Amino acid sequence: MFNSVFRRVSLGVLLMLIGTMPALVANAEISWEKSLENGMKEAGKTGKPVMLDFYTDW
Repeated sequence: MFNSVFRRVSLGVLLMLIGTMPALVANAEISWEKSLENGMKEAGKTGKPVMLDFYTDW
């Protein structure tokens, strides 16, 4: 019985650790560019994709 409980607890701890790993790895902050022209130039230099964020307060 102890062996079964120990395995379940161990599996639960392992799953929690695996679930939190992406958050720990992605701790770097995103550097947002306010100018489209500058952002496109930087993306061309680094080969990274561009994400445009639009919003309004209608």
